[in-house]
Parts: sequence; C-alpha cells; structure tokens
Amino acid sequence: MALALALGGCGPSQKSPIIVFGSPDSPRLRLAVAGLQARLTAGPVEVVCVPEFGGEARETLRRVRETRPRLLVVLGTPALLLAAPMVKQIPVVFGLVANPYFTGAAYDPAHPEIHQENITGIASPAPLAAALQHGVSLLGKGSWGLLYDPTDGVAVDLARSFETEARRGGVQPLTETSAAAETDADGLERLLARGAKVIYLPPAPSAARYAPLVLEAGRRMKVRVVSGYPEGTRKGAVLWVALDYRRLGEEIGDLAQRVLAGEAPKTIPIVEQTPLKVEVDEPLARKWSGYPPAK
Repeated sequence: MALALALGGCGPSQKSPIIVFGSPDSPRLRLAVAGLQARLTAGPVEVVCVPEFGGEARETLRRVRETRPRLLVVLGTPALLLAAPMVKQIPVVFGLVANPYFTGAAYDPAHPEIHQENITGIASPAPLAAALQHGVSLLGKGSWGLLYDPTDGVAVDLARSFETEARRGGVQPLTETSAAAETDADGLERLLARGAKVIYLPPAPSAARYAPLVLEAGRRMKVRVVSGYPEGTRKGAVLWVALDYRRLGEEIGDLAQRVLAGEAPKTIPIVEQTPLKVEVDEPLARKWSGYPPAK
C-alpha cells in the first residue's frame, strides 16, 4: 500500500487527514487496516507503508508529519520505533506492536498509564501462552520443540518466552537455532532426535523461511505441529493459534475514535489486547489419536 501525500498545512483540523503509517507491509497489517477502517467514522483513512529498513521510511514520515494529520495511526514495531522520537505534537495511536516499552513511546510495563504524552495504543504480544494452553489441552504435555533464527530479534524474544511459558505449563521446552535455509532441516532433526513430540511454529518474521519444512513434517506425521504463524498455509498443523488481526484492527479503530472525539492520549493508558483465532485440524488430530497403530 502506498500513498502520494500533498504537503503543507498549518495545523490539524477537522479537514486534516487521518493517516496510517505502517511498517512493514504484510497481510496481517492489511487485515488490521481493514478492521480499523470498518470502525472509523470520522473520515477517510490514508495509508502509507514503508520498508522496515533503509532511509526511505524516515523521509516518508517527515512528509507525513508536514501534512499535519489530525491523527496518526502507527502500525508495527519498526514504524513506532521511527515515529516515537520524531512525532511529538500530532496525536498518535499505535497497534501491531508486541512490546512498546523499548520503543520510546512507553517506558515501564508496570505503569502503562505513563507514556509519551501524544501517544497511546494497544500492545499485542504473540499469543504464546494461549498456544501452549490449547496445545496441552489437545496434545498433552511432554517435550515441545522450537526452531528459531538467532539473528531475528523477534524470534529470540519468543524463544525466551517459550522456555518460560512452557515450564510454567508443565511442558519441557527444547530449542534449536538455525540462521539460514541450508541448516533449517538439521535444526529440526536435532529437535526430533532430542525427543520433541510437538513442534511450535512461532509468529516470527524468520519463521516464513522454515514454516514449509515444519508443516511438511506435520503432514508426514513425523511430529505434531502447533502453529502460531498467522500467514500462508497451516496444513500440517494439528492446531493453529494466532492473533485475529482484523479484530485487532477494530480495537485500534475504537481507540482512535476516542482520541478523535477529544480524549487526550496522555490520559489513556496503554492496554494489552490479544484477540485470537483458534483452529484444530480435526482429520489430522484423529489420525494422531490412533497413531502409531496398536501392536
């Protein structure tokens, strides 16, 4: 999604645009935008998406800021990392951010009411605890494995959370790393050799690379797969637990409506919202319930 913006303007007014500034562009961001647009009644929404890396994003945000929008909706952690230090006068509502407390927009998860005065928003961490809870209910405890890319910061954070949440739920966590496609298969085989009975596919950007490999192992019934990856096929996963990005966009839209109606962002604490989509592959689950066949 892209937008050519007209520059200029003296300050926010009822005729000023409502602009979505997002990074990176993705199917999940587009779902959130659709939900946001369905809830906003204060006028049309202009959408600007920029790459996660490179100098284009900063220059685009500078031009967006010069239009003096009456509201800037910031979607995605890379977009918020850029907007928090650059945008100080325009009201901002953020979303699609797992942890806003290292972006500069907010400071302490123990005090969500304290944040940059022109900014409020919704934190939406990956639903890892929910995936474990649903997975244990369906598949039992035992050893769960996670393959992750140590060069992907999101994946590293999820791996740490996986180990903590798994132990809390009575599950033995097993992790292996792979930083490139040529080592993904070896990493998965190491997890299986160590006794992983379930593989968790995380909602990290790098998981797109090895998701087909893990799901193929699930289809071939080499291991049970619980997927948290929100995009692409999930065939091969017994269970899929992911954020409902359309619903999350609606929640962001409701919050944006409050700001547009006159509530000051500084008076609205940051909230955590993790609306879920949960699906069970019933035929695959039935196959696993009788596998291996009794001798």
